[in-house]
Amino acid sequence: MATRQKTPKKPKQAKANDRAPPSTVLKNVGRAAALLLIAGIASPVSQLNLSPVYGSIPSSLHHQRSMTFTAIAALVARNSLSRHLPKSMSEYIAVIAYWTPVIHFFLFQYSGQLGIEYGPLIIETATYFPLLFLSIYAAFDLLQSIDITRFNLPNSLSQILLPMFSYTAVSTTSKIAGSILPSLVGHHICFTRIGFQMLLASISAFVTPSRILLLAFPAILHTLWANPHHSSDSAFLKANATLFATQNFTLLARQESNTGYVSVLESQADIAFRILRCDHSLLGGEWLVTPEAYAKGQRQRETIFSVFVLLEAVRLVENTAVDSTTVAELNKGQSALVVGLGIGTAPNALIAHGINTTIVELDPVVHAYATRYFALSPNHTAVIDDAVAYVDRTSRSNPLSYDYIIHDVFTGGAEPVALFTKEFLTGLYDLLTDDGVVAINYAGDLALGSTQLVLNTIHSVFPACRLYRDQPASPDLKPGDPDFINMVVFCLKNDGGKGKAALSFRAPSERDFMGSLARKSYLAPKPHLEIMYNLLPKGQGGREMTRKDVGELEKFHEEGAVSHWRIMRTVLPDAVWEMW
Repeated sequence: MATRQKTPKKPKQAKANDRAPPSTVLKNVGRAAALLLIAGIASPVSQLNLSPVYGSIPSSLHHQRSMTFTAIAALVARNSLSRHLPKSMSEYIAVIAYWTPVIHFFLFQYSGQLGIEYGPLIIETATYFPLLFLSIYAAFDLLQSIDITRFNLPNSLSQILLPMFSYTAVSTTSKIAGSILPSLVGHHICFTRIGFQMLLASISAFVTPSRILLLAFPAILHTLWANPHHSSDSAFLKANATLFATQNFTLLARQESNTGYVSVLESQADIAFRILRCDHSLLGGEWLVTPEAYAKGQRQRETIFSVFVLLEAVRLVENTAVDSTTVAELNKGQSALVVGLGIGTAPNALIAHGINTTIVELDPVVHAYATRYFALSPNHTAVIDDAVAYVDRTSRSNPLSYDYIIHDVFTGGAEPVALFTKEFLTGLYDLLTDDGVVAINYAGDLALGSTQLVLNTIHSVFPACRLYRDQPASPDLKPGDPDFINMVVFCLKNDGGKGKAALSFRAPSERDFMGSLARKSYLAPKPHLEIMYNLLPKGQGGREMTRKDVGELEKFHEEGAVSHWRIMRTVLPDAVWEMW
């Protein structure tokens, strides 16, 4: 009997009804897009929350590379993990987001032990990176419902199209959100550091509703009622009670703003002082007049930082490069421009000497706190604006406006690089009268190439300059050792062909001191604090920084910001920085 041969079965063709219906595909794509947007926005939000404890630059050192690694790991491991993980993993994204402020609260207390190099990375590994991993993992799973074959793409391209879209969506959203969020900070309780976190968590919960959210309730309660970082009156009182009990500090005011977390703190020790903080940096401070200080001869508040008094020496510069009759014609009453306010030490002195003073400050909260808590004189013109835009606009419309310019911008361990470009400095040059003087505060490390770059750029605009540090170098300092200091460059607009010799200082008088002990000690630039340095001309390694070259200075700032963080931790206890 003949055996019947079996006809081999044909491969099963995918039927139209085997595919997800268009409504399901659309729903999945919408959810995937929402998860990717949440992950992208959470990136700068995570950085904002780290900046008060670590500073903006140190917080970002490993952030972008770690984001890329996490995203690739989520895409590569998806197939193998999908066999072991439930499909409801996306529901845990909101849980992680709600718990992030709680984890921050506990880990920030160990910021000193975690260190500046890897502390931010460790904290984000426990908070943001798990959220990013699950968001990309879940979004890619939802995007699989799209039938890529209908587009007749090459097989290799069809396999990488969705992963590329997922990563690009997160990366692009992160960059856009990072440029927009700082301008929104402080306008509403939802637009604060923790407010952003809670808002993202709530959106995640709406996108992936689940009973698993019950796991987030303890975190929500802690954030609303026990977390001192929350922007509420009860959290302010809690932070104040903790600071006073453990560190003998009082928090007078705090607010999140466009340049960072700004607060005013006062030490309640026998030698009391008040400081203005922005993120992980101090914008200024004053010794208060206590009975102990009064007994030692102090009769008024004195600045803690000598560099702000040194900046006032811009008035002491003698300039014989311009004929006195020309000066009389140009100057109809002295005027000054101050770029960057701080607590207002230098501008207050200019105002007290009867100089018509304009202050350009980007942060309205800094201006408000300087006025309320540090007695900034109201007799000035306040310009709350970006200094680059103001100088560019005014130098063209109203040149030769100022006899003196003080350039004093610094926060978070780095200066805004755009304010040290040749274009910006040329704008200051144009704003000066012909016999005008500029004083530029640059905080940096003399051992880094960034200082050489900045000094070369200053000298490419101003013909005669002298450079002073605000305090003596350590006796143990060796050539090439880190030397992070405040330095002030005094420059003339016109040297009359005499070069550096044209710039000299008159001796200060009692009227210049205004009864201040700090001015008696620090106002006159001291010969032993002058820094003798060699500028490298073009063609011999010397470079000048234009707007297109700012990336080089930003790279140097990474090293400077790490040094600055360590210095700040010696100025105030760890707990004060952590209890923001």
